[in-house]
Amino acid sequence: MQIERTDLPVDPQDRAMVDGLLAAARSGNAYRVQGDAQAMRAATERLLAMPFVSGPDPSVGVTPGAIGGIAGEWLTPPEVTSEAALIFLHGGGYVRGTLALGRSNATELAARTGARVFAPSYRQGPEDPFPAAYEDVLALCRALADRPETYALVGESAGGGLVVAAAMGLRDEGARLPAAVSGISPFLDLTMAGESWITNEMNDMATREMGEDMIALYMQGQDRLDWRASPLHGDFRGLPPLQFALGSHEGLYSEALAAAEKAATAGVDVTFDVFEGMPHGFSKYRLAAAAEALARVSAFVRRGVERANG
Repeated sequence: MQIERTDLPVDPQDRAMVDGLLAAARSGNAYRVQGDAQAMRAATERLLAMPFVSGPDPSVGVTPGAIGGIAGEWLTPPEVTSEAALIFLHGGGYVRGTLALGRSNATELAARTGARVFAPSYRQGPEDPFPAAYEDVLALCRALADRPETYALVGESAGGGLVVAAAMGLRDEGARLPAAVSGISPFLDLTMAGESWITNEMNDMATREMGEDMIALYMQGQDRLDWRASPLHGDFRGLPPLQFALGSHEGLYSEALAAAEKAATAGVDVTFDVFEGMPHGFSKYRLAAAAEALARVSAFVRRGVERANG
């Protein structure tokens, strides 16, 4: 299969805002915090309070719920026009993520697709080390696979890696697969061996050092090459249509491109949307690129659901 790649130019206003975001990140008070989990989580809370971070769509209802014994929240658009169930997995490096961190993306996904979205509160390190997050996501996907409605998976950052790993696990079990899998800025290789972690070091919100701290808290000495943690190193054969949407300035750009190429070689339909000049986490910010990324993810999911429904 070929990769359907689209390179999207940067908006000048986005470029100016990203420069400001990078300056704030380098100050160490909003994003690039190393150390223990509590310090990282406090930094996430500070980040969410900043004016450049998008808030959730107020038209979308938020109610607590659970699937397969995994607690989370349902995001319901004002008009439900699709019977599909969508899953959205927040990021946060398996340590510092929260439902609030992913809520702006999750509510926008619900509003744009007309489908109900479930966002799970999956377990994270260091309290619940690998493979806890994977096991939670697989459990809820198993429950969805046993239900009649079509479903699709979307995740951002760590969540983007989890949705790919979950699809691999479901395939191995012979379960009904999601109609589409989309990773926004997906974290697909916890070895962080990709060249872009070096070449994009000065252009990204995330750094390799930051990633190492979070990975150590989650993996706790376990094998980072395990595909459940690093799906880049897994088997892509037989997976449903796959999309990656990411910035060209992300440290994880190389691993996402490698995963796209590996998936295409394995016969998977791959969509690869690259947003020029965008750093990690850009989909959460008040940027034209963020709106376009969510529009493309939503369109990809809708197409997958329509194909699955015949």
